[in-house]
Amino acid sequence: MTGTFGTDYAQQYDLLYQDKDYDAEVALLERLFTRHALRGNAVLDLGCGTGQHAIRLAKRGYDVTGVDRSPEMLRIARVKAEQSLDELSPQPSFVEGDITSVKLGGSPFDAALMMFAVLGYQVTNEAVRAALGTARAHVRSGALFVCDVWYGPAVLSVRPSERTKVVDAPGGQVIRSVRTSLDTFAHRADVDYRVWRLHNKEVIAEMHETHAMRFFFPQELMLLFEAEGFELVELRAFGDDDALPTENSWNVLAVARAK
Repeated sequence: MTGTFGTDYAQQYDLLYQDKDYDAEVALLERLFTRHALRGNAVLDLGCGTGQHAIRLAKRGYDVTGVDRSPEMLRIARVKAEQSLDELSPQPSFVEGDITSVKLGGSPFDAALMMFAVLGYQVTNEAVRAALGTARAHVRSGALFVCDVWYGPAVLSVRPSERTKVVDAPGGQVIRSVRTSLDTFAHRADVDYRVWRLHNKEVIAEMHETHAMRFFFPQELMLLFEAEGFELVELRAFGDDDALPTENSWNVLAVARAK
C-alpha cells in the first residue's frame, strides 16, 4: 500500500526515529527565539506528527497548537502529552487538518514551525505557497517562522543512497528499507519506504509507503518566503547554529520573519 503516514507506519514512527535528538532541536529553537527576540509564547507547530517538538516546548512553558493531517499521529501525540506533562505545563492543543488549508480561530501566534522537513512534503509551488500562506495567516507581524528542509545543492552533490535500518522492539524488531529516486527538474525525491515488524523472528506486519519530498535552493526559498509575506533572515546547516550550508549539508534550517 502506498500513501503517507498511514495508521501502520504512524504506529512505528517514534520507534524508527528514537535516535533523533528532539531535545537538542528544541534547545536550538529556544536559542533562535532568544536571538530573534520572540515576543510571546504562542507557538503553532504545523505538521506536528506525534508531538515530539510540541510536547517538549510545552514542558518549557510554551503555549503550543499542533496541526497534522494524520489522525493516528495526533492520537499518539495526545496520549504522550497526557502521560508526560505535569499539571504545571500547558497542555498542547492538537488539531487535525491540512497545513495548506487549515484555518484556526483565536489570537495570532508568535511563532510558526514546520519541523522535520514538513515543508518538503509540499512538492508543488502551489502547495509550498499554500503552506507558507497558512503560517503567515496565523502569525502576527514580526513573528518568527522556522523550518528545516532538504538542501538542493547537497541532494544533487551527495545524492540519496539505499539504506536499511533495524531497531529493537518489544518481542522482536522493526526493519525499514529506503530507496529514493530523484526528479531534478521538479526538485523532488520519491522516497520508497518498506517496513517489516518481526515478533520472535516472524514477520507479523508489513508496510509500504512512498513519500514525495521537495528539496530547495537558497534563492528559491527567499522568493517563496517573500511571496507569502516572510523575509528570510537565517539559513544555516541544521544542527549547527553558526555553520553556513555547504554541498554536504543535507538539511538546512531556515528562519524567517513575518513582514
